Amino acid sequence: MAASSLEAAGSKEESGKPVVVAATVRARPHRLVFAMVPKGIHPYFVPVYQGFQAAAAKYGVEAEMDAPPKFDVTLQVKVIEDLIARGVDGIAVSANDDLGLVPVIHEAVQAGIKVITFDAPAPSTEALTYIGTDNESAGYDAGKRMARIMGGRGELAILQGGLDATNLNLRTKGFERALHEEAPGIRVVAVEDEGGDFSESINKTELLLSEYPKLTGIFSVSAEGAPAAETVMRERGEKGELVIAGFDDLKDSVDGIREGLIAFCVVQRTYLMGWLSVKELIDAVNDRPIPKVIDTGVVFVDRTNVDTYMKEMGPEAAQ
Repeated sequence: MAASSLEAAGSKEESGKPVVVAATVRARPHRLVFAMVPKGIHPYFVPVYQGFQAAAAKYGVEAEMDAPPKFDVTLQVKVIEDLIARGVDGIAVSANDDLGLVPVIHEAVQAGIKVITFDAPAPSTEALTYIGTDNESAGYDAGKRMARIMGGRGELAILQGGLDATNLNLRTKGFERALHEEAPGIRVVAVEDEGGDFSESINKTELLLSEYPKLTGIFSVSAEGAPAAETVMRERGEKGELVIAGFDDLKDSVDGIREGLIAFCVVQRTYLMGWLSVKELIDAVNDRPIPKVIDTGVVFVDRTNVDTYMKEMGPEAAQ
């Protein structure tokens, strides 16, 4: 690629929001190829890749997404091994597991490939940075909000899409800490692994309702859990009898908020994660220092802002 000046959404901040910074790309014998490797195939990653593609197009980088067929670290390792064999220039990974990715990321680094993480960190690896939500803090704030809605008492279950994922464990940790501090009258009766799967989330919700007939709340630290729980309650004809909330703004979650069936969702700035992943990979390829962590922030969505929050989420907010 011929040397050129680029403007990219960088890691500096002004009033808590990313601002535009200047960057330069050194001359290279080929067009840079960056690959995004999500945890698996899931609608959550669609806006992340949209941001990744948009930044790549603007800055003359070739972008691709290579997803394992399901949330499984072994399958994710295989995807990364294939990318190493192809000799891509940069890889952005949403980690299914921290320790499970240590060897393959080391292999990528040894091959001269720049590796970063987004959405889900892998702090034990040689990944250069993590771009995404401060998960423990977001979980903590969600716990405080859930405690208020539940009136500080009751039985609550947590749905989690994989018990080995660092980001989800941090959300659960922060959520439970907030309940302990703010609402000791709320008892967490279970943390159920639903594997990042909507159908399994439905099954786990039905089992929870059977095992804990006094259950008054379900919170999901993964995208599919809240709409799955809402689906179960709707089919049982018990709409509104359970406080349901969770992470991410899948369409069913947003519709559930509009109908008053889901209390709130914690929405991550997914497009920005993808956009900044390209920017930081460009910096890494050009041997410029990059921050160890870039917090992209969250927005809490409920009935008061469900029709307006997208103004904070799209391309304009990233660029």
